Amino acid sequence: MTSSAVAGVTRPDLADARRAVERIYGPQAPGIWAELLSTARLHGTETDPGAIDRLLDAMRSAAPVTALCGEALAIRLASYDRLAQVYELMRSSAP
Repeated sequence: MTSSAVAGVTRPDLADARRAVERIYGPQAPGIWAELLSTARLHGTETDPGAIDRLLDAMRSAAPVTALCGEALAIRLASYDRLAQVYELMRSSAP
């Protein structure tokens, strides 16, 4: 999927996930973020669409609060992807 905005919504990425972890954990966030990146085998600078999927898998298998955060981001990601598919379908079928 593209990362451009669709209906004013952008596809979640690692930066969005990091901000979510920081909001939840405050001063503990750097350590938790490092653990998540290690579990997902990421460096934190990846921009490919698969990186967020790997991170979300790590988040959903972590502590309950982190898992819930990961699930919320996964819902947002799925919503964006489906919305982008609909927009592409509408665009491709337009005369």
